[in-house]
Amino acid sequence: MDVDFEARDNGLGGDSFLISTTTLRAKIENHIKREGVTLHQFSGISGVNVGTISGILNGNRSISIGQLDRITAAMGLPEGELYELYVEDCFAFQAPHWRRLKPFLLRCAELKRHDCISEILNRLLEDLKQVPGIFEAAELMFAQGWKEAAVILYESVIECERSSHSERLAMSYYRIFQILKNDGRRGFKAALQFLPYRYRLPEALALEGLSMLIQIYAFRFNWTEVENYADELIKLAWTFYEKKVWKQPDFKPVRPLVFYYGRAFLFKSGSYEYRGMYEEAKKWIAEYADLSWFEWQDDEARAEVEQLKMFAKANYLCLDIKSGNQLRIPEYVSFLETHPGEIVEGLITLIESANRYDFYIDEVLDKFSEEIEVYRRFGEEHWQARDALEMDYSKEPPYFFRYAVFFQNYAVYLFRKGSYEEGLNNILHSMKMSLQISSKDIFVNIAMVIFELHRQFSTEEQNQEYIKLCRRLWENEKEHVLVGFGYSNA
Repeated sequence: MDVDFEARDNGLGGDSFLISTTTLRAKIENHIKREGVTLHQFSGISGVNVGTISGILNGNRSISIGQLDRITAAMGLPEGELYELYVEDCFAFQAPHWRRLKPFLLRCAELKRHDCISEILNRLLEDLKQVPGIFEAAELMFAQGWKEAAVILYESVIECERSSHSERLAMSYYRIFQILKNDGRRGFKAALQFLPYRYRLPEALALEGLSMLIQIYAFRFNWTEVENYADELIKLAWTFYEKKVWKQPDFKPVRPLVFYYGRAFLFKSGSYEYRGMYEEAKKWIAEYADLSWFEWQDDEARAEVEQLKMFAKANYLCLDIKSGNQLRIPEYVSFLETHPGEIVEGLITLIESANRYDFYIDEVLDKFSEEIEVYRRFGEEHWQARDALEMDYSKEPPYFFRYAVFFQNYAVYLFRKGSYEEGLNNILHSMKMSLQISSKDIFVNIAMVIFELHRQFSTEEQNQEYIKLCRRLWENEKEHVLVGFGYSNA
């Protein structure tokens, strides 16, 4: 055997990393000897210059990651198979140069070799002068979409950054929040960690940071915090607008300034709507209903102004219907037919009103039956994929979230009609979707209560499905519950 390995704790999360008792060069040389090929022949197979291979084997020159990948393929090994040895090679004789390390880190990110990234960081962070290079590599990974790998680097920057006022530190918290915001518990933790740094970002990104905070609190039904951060965003956006900061060439927010100004009012009005304060909500809708006066109107900004105008029209109708005005339902249905992206939100509004004021909308539900079936299939397909592949389907939480809310309200509607079996099926469906987004607010506080109140009407199959979902919830939560009560997993 060419190489022996021993396990070592890498110091990041307890994952083990393999340390070789031989060298990368010995591994390559052993292969060439075993296969009985000359250096010229191996050069032809690998596409690496024969002089370069000779220099590598003699220890006279270092191996680039591109050369290593070609050599690995020529040896018939899987991509990244020799990366553990390459880590050792990078640090064997002297401090590695970033011209060599950065391409290696990026390649590890591409191949999801997070173990190698962690091992490199363990060694680099002994020298705090490496932090700027680590941050730069993290930004490149983020730009390429290798976000889980980027999180590892940003967390290392946070661990080692000595100045709490460092923009690099604030940016690292911001990026982690940006990456994890849709990931249930991790996203909320990232939001809390980012919170104190929201005004230490570059001005343009502070807008996006506040916008993300508003969304994550809205997702958790924390309307007081939604209103607080909406007020902050309105104030900040208006300050930039009034001081004409948007005219500066280096002011490049993620979205147009009018987006942040208008969406802050949109969320503020929504916070009053969800608290049942409909007249107060209408006052804030008026603030974003027509922002055509807003300067800095490029194509993207003009599209946002039109989008906000559409939202205002829909939300005025929505508030009237939630107030019990059934006469506006035909107008609202016509609006939904011409704006299919708003259908699920509209159906929630209609069913909530029907349940609150005790009327029925069967004709409307029949009209949108195909869309409802699409929502149902969407949830089932993702649930099955999650079971089969253990993939994270929290990437689009608004869909899961609103679909879960819809099926929950639809179940209550069906119970009012005496359709208990169908209603319980909808509650179970809502539970599945809630589990996929780790939404205990929907799952525990509401859906389980509704099921228990109607358990007497459930079939044996429904009971078994319910128990299965409760077990899944326990599996998701038991670690946090046990730790909270002072127990270990032992």
